[in-house]
Amino acid sequence: MLEISPVVMLIEAGIFIVTLILLNSWLFKPLLSFMDNRDAKLQEDLKAASNNMEEVQKYEEEIASILEKAKAEASKIKKEAIEEAKAEAKKIVEDEMSKIESAKVAFKQELETERVELQKVLDLEANSIKAMLSKKLKGIA
Repeated sequence: MLEISPVVMLIEAGIFIVTLILLNSWLFKPLLSFMDNRDAKLQEDLKAASNNMEEVQKYEEEIASILEKAKAEASKIKKEAIEEAKAEAKKIVEDEMSKIESAKVAFKQELETERVELQKVLDLEANSIKAMLSKKLKGIA
């Protein structure tokens, strides 16, 4: 039957212990070290990602603030431009109305001058017609 030999058992126990020691130093310690390093790197990456998200959110808020200020400034500039355009249009209309009024006054003066000249001409013509009629009537009578 089977015999149990203490020497073989001690040798096998020694080989087993040496195998465990070698596996521990060559396999398990590097593997556990690698896993710990990987976990630490993952934690660092998660922390960095969290910090990046906070930075991104801060930048988004800053961008929103800048856009809001830019819209307000654009609205202000647009309003000022409209006001200036209205003022300029009003000035142009007033200038044109003034020119029209001046032209109207000048035209009225010219018409009055022409009326006076025509009246003088008509008066002269009327006097000459009267004189002719008087001569003809004297000649008939």
